[in-house]
Amino acid sequence: MNKFLFVVGPTCSGKNDYAYELSKLIDIEVINADSIQVYKQLKILSNRPTEQELKIVPHHLYGHVNNKEYSVNHWIDEVKQVIKNIQSRNKIPVFVGGTGFYIQSLIEGLSVMPSISYKFNKQAEDLFLDKGPDHCLNILEKYYKEKIFPKDKQRLLSRLAFCLEHNDTMENNYGSKAPITPNSLVIQVTKPKKDLYEKAELRFHQMINKGALEEVKSLYENKKISKTLYKAHGLPELLSCVRNKLSIDEAIYLGIKNTKRYIKRQFTWWNNQKFSQLNLRINYKKSFPKDSIENISIYLNEQ
Repeated sequence: MNKFLFVVGPTCSGKNDYAYELSKLIDIEVINADSIQVYKQLKILSNRPTEQELKIVPHHLYGHVNNKEYSVNHWIDEVKQVIKNIQSRNKIPVFVGGTGFYIQSLIEGLSVMPSISYKFNKQAEDLFLDKGPDHCLNILEKYYKEKIFPKDKQRLLSRLAFCLEHNDTMENNYGSKAPITPNSLVIQVTKPKKDLYEKAELRFHQMINKGALEEVKSLYENKKISKTLYKAHGLPELLSCVRNKLSIDEAIYLGIKNTKRYIKRQFTWWNNQKFSQLNLRINYKKSFPKDSIENISIYLNEQ
């Protein structure tokens, strides 16, 4: 059965709880679609499923990556094999998470384009540091009609490196996209923004009580933290506490504040997304909406 379910939405909306309720009604296996929950080191701070939750339904791609760079391309390569394994058992793959780019890349596909070598990435970075952003923009003006603002450093550097190596723009080299999970049913789980904020604050305190600070201390002892892992909510603030730049109360306050800011952006972003023509929007509390299972059943039974 070539069917795919996505349970998505902002942080603290109840995605995992929804998936666990769904598992009581449909034979599913859960695939992680959260870019931080892949990491081994941050079980508490990333709010990975507990040992008890892992027993409810089979889980895949949680906590399997050590402290290293991990991109959407790595994830998709692993997902393809996991999908095959799940479908061989005649079960339904259910993606659970809130990393929009991961989900979008599966449903819409990724453009294939020529890679950028280390040599030209380094050359672009050196030009930026030695000559400044204006010099880099002058080079790009030979290729681009629109202005690329210097404040968007990453976009500027990636495009500069590509132009230097391939003597052309990235946009002229985008390949066609091939969906990996076509005709997916996307279930957007949400709650009122106020409820999300309250849950985020409660969860942050719970994570501290469970040992999140000790988890971060252990990570800090490794000295080098991957750029991808560093994006974990609460990690920069708790690292500042470990480095004695913030008190624990200040770190908690800022961690909660920045998590709420992220939720606000997520809330807006998910409200404007329609990756698939098949979308359900669920305001999930503790009772499982009967109409959602009816719609899911219709989708699964369609030929």
